[in-house]
Amino acid sequence: MRSMPELPEVETIRRMLESTVRGRTIRDVKLSGLALRRPVPASLARHVKGRTIEGVGRHGKYLLIELDGGWTLLSHLGMSGRWLFYPERPREDRPHVHARVRFQDGSQLWFQDARRFGLLRAVRTDRLGHDASLATLGPDPVLSPPGGERLYALGRDARVHIKGFLMDQRRLAGIGNIYASEILHRAGIDPRRRTATLRRADWDAIAKQTERVLEEAIRRCGTTFRTYRTPWGEPGTYAERLHVYDRANLPCRRCGTPIVRIVQGQRSTFFCPSCQRRRARRATARI
Repeated sequence: MRSMPELPEVETIRRMLESTVRGRTIRDVKLSGLALRRPVPASLARHVKGRTIEGVGRHGKYLLIELDGGWTLLSHLGMSGRWLFYPERPREDRPHVHARVRFQDGSQLWFQDARRFGLLRAVRTDRLGHDASLATLGPDPVLSPPGGERLYALGRDARVHIKGFLMDQRRLAGIGNIYASEILHRAGIDPRRRTATLRRADWDAIAKQTERVLEEAIRRCGTTFRTYRTPWGEPGTYAERLHVYDRANLPCRRCGTPIVRIVQGQRSTFFCPSCQRRRARRATARI
């Protein structure tokens, strides 16, 4: 099963990069010349050369490596992207490395992406709000926890199922397939339910579990199935805490009912048919 790194994985990388590369000055950048999701501009190396990393930010699944002089290195991991840090030049090369950032102190930061669905470009910091990748994103549920009232306002007129709502990056930035399934299980909400059928109490439960699930996943450095690794090459450990995702036919950790897998929007959805009962829409009285 393939899974794109989501908010907890990207936040883990952000924190590690913040503590590792902040304050380091870029000597130069070597690019592979191969396109990722989009071509990596050849001008990237020129824009970041000689600049010092002032911090590492994040919005949703996007990393923002903030440089002095008003530039930001914008990165998305796609399906298989990794940032790998080396205190000194490694003796052995790695395949699929598309950017090698060399610092003046001899350390290096490499961007590796086997499937080449990632994104990498330099953006003027004062233009980030207008960048095509960031401008359409909704609020970040870790930086700005939504709350039940806010989710209710966003979802009451939406004509989608609740799992699709949570994964819509225009509404909430950073939640993907893994964590949408986990949030809904913990909230006791069937992923097939339409947002218009949800009560305010349902939205309160979703908001509460969104915060809890993301926080716990971040504490465990995210979820690793195949490719995701931290900048130190280590896997995340949240997979052992998953209640439903990738557990089809295994017993629900809460009630023992076999977990069901369905397909929604060409993506796998996992849920417990006992803990997440599908409630019928209430009839509206006509006056």
